[in-house]
Amino acid sequence: MICSLLDIQGQQTALTHLQRVLSGDRMASTWIFAGPEGVGKYTTALALARVKLCANPRKIPNQIDGQPRVAALGPEFMLTDGCGQCASCHAMESGSHPDLHLVHRRLARFHDRAGKSKATTLGIDVIRGEITGNASPENRVESKLYTRAKLGRGKWFIIDEADLMQAVAQNALLKALEEPPAGTYIVLITASPYELLSTIRSRSQLIEFRSLPMDVLATPLIARGLNELQARQLARISEGSLGRALQWLSAKTEDSSDGDEAESSTPRVVDAKRPGTARSAESNRDSSPQVLAWINQIGTTLDKVASQQLGGMALADALGKCAEQYARIGMETDPLASRDRLVRDGVMTMLGFTAEWLDDRMRMAIGTLVRAPLPSVMRGIDPNQIQQCVNICHTAERQVDQNAHVGLLLASTATALEHSLRAGS
Repeated sequence: MICSLLDIQGQQTALTHLQRVLSGDRMASTWIFAGPEGVGKYTTALALARVKLCANPRKIPNQIDGQPRVAALGPEFMLTDGCGQCASCHAMESGSHPDLHLVHRRLARFHDRAGKSKATTLGIDVIRGEITGNASPENRVESKLYTRAKLGRGKWFIIDEADLMQAVAQNALLKALEEPPAGTYIVLITASPYELLSTIRSRSQLIEFRSLPMDVLATPLIARGLNELQARQLARISEGSLGRALQWLSAKTEDSSDGDEAESSTPRVVDAKRPGTARSAESNRDSSPQVLAWINQIGTTLDKVASQQLGGMALADALGKCAEQYARIGMETDPLASRDRLVRDGVMTMLGFTAEWLDDRMRMAIGTLVRAPLPSVMRGIDPNQIQQCVNICHTAERQVDQNAHVGLLLASTATALEHSLRAGS
């Protein structure tokens, strides 16, 4: 289901700008929606396309129950949204709109004639096949950019992870941006806008998206079956990304036969970019999210290391096993993904959970509020030692990005954390 532009949560600055543009009917032809992963960039792009492709856009007062829908706009401002009734809106709802083109790196598998693409980048074959076309006689492809709109309201091209475009692909797209056909709109979705060519950025209207507040994130997680504490814990460790939270929530645990450790079952991915893939709250109650098992396991192990019940290598083992589970889930979701990259992403994620556990200890030590505390029984750790542990985690995160050997890195990091935790407890 395509979200209404009025239902976008936590992105007031972006919505203020877009509603002003819609009100003045001065829509730029090329946009960059930039911000962290999973905060609503793609969802907003779809909602904006729905409005502009609608045959009968409606005007709605900017207030509900006496409160403004978009805080920066006055109560007299009339918001613009799709009608939800016309043929275009129905086509958007069914995911079959002929004038909406969704472009992403996974399409490389369809456009790579050799069949060897790992779809880790957005190559020129995808840009030519989905947007610009190819005039080469040996591989001629019709340009979708210059064909007539099927429903007559214009054409939209939404490019996800646009920063993954290869340089040659960006240059091919740049030629189209210089003279775009009337009524044609391109939205580039990116978490790293400066990976795009400066010539592309200069021809695009930039809209910045922010991390989502905890309260905004917690509400849909509770609706999917978590209790309030679990929802807030997941919102917290997701760092303001609903997309990340939903992806983690879709990965379930099931008890192993010996009862010692919860193993990951085949995940059921909730993809906010593909309408209709989200599972109901009832189906999400059948087992616990894997991510909650991870934070419990890491928190419990850190407790035992700090209290000298376990050594640092036990922590290294726990972090490594959780990272491997993270990678396995990623490979089940996308078999062509790089396993090494997923393991490294998993290590970064688990180090992030460790840093959040340490943040709880710091807040407790100095007497400040802990929101959605992670599982732990530890209290009396010296703040100076906690800060040293945080620095150890940050150093390890940098080394992961520098392609350090994962096993050796976890061993040295966990040993360093063991010494610091015990010195401060």
